[in-house]
Amino acid sequence: MESDLARQLGISKTPVRDSLLRLEKEGLVVKVPFKGSYVASITHESVIELFEIRAVLEGLAARLAIPEITPDEITDLTRVVDSHEKALRNGAISEAAGYNRKFHQTIIQHCTNERLLQILGNLDDHLQRFRLLSNYQRGTALKSVEEHRQVLAALKKQDGAAVEQTMRQHLQNVLVDLSEQDFDQLVDLVSAMAPHQLIKSEE
Repeated sequence: MESDLARQLGISKTPVRDSLLRLEKEGLVVKVPFKGSYVASITHESVIELFEIRAVLEGLAARLAIPEITPDEITDLTRVVDSHEKALRNGAISEAAGYNRKFHQTIIQHCTNERLLQILGNLDDHLQRFRLLSNYQRGTALKSVEEHRQVLAALKKQDGAAVEQTMRQHLQNVLVDLSEQDFDQLVDLVSAMAPHQLIKSEE
């Protein structure tokens, strides 16, 4: 309830109401009349929709980033992929999720299209809720590492079409695997994680 949140935060109800309205417009909060506001549920359909959009936009962002990524940064990205694989083989799922995010974010931040970056930033608010899911999918995490290496190979060659295609295909593969997964079981598994593990994965 707005009044409860305002009291907990030590502020008036107006900024709380404004914030909840914004979160509701962004699809992160659902308002139930006479009951209050709730965090929007994670659904199979919402994840699929997000990944469909992400595959197209992040592929474009990767292509536009090519002129801005230096050889040294390619080397750093290679280390990130190696660390991602090592963490997965050691069963450090939260750590692996962090490396996975770092790989994608490092490429995206070199995109020179500011409007595209804004849209991807809005998407990321939703994706933070789902980022761990792909690392818990059966038999798919190590496949993602290999697909990251394919993106890197295209980046090294500065092949814009190949970079866009490999990035888009990688995210489409994640979507296909996620669609075939027992989604309720996957959500229950991630939800059961200790809070400190979830926080670590976003660092």
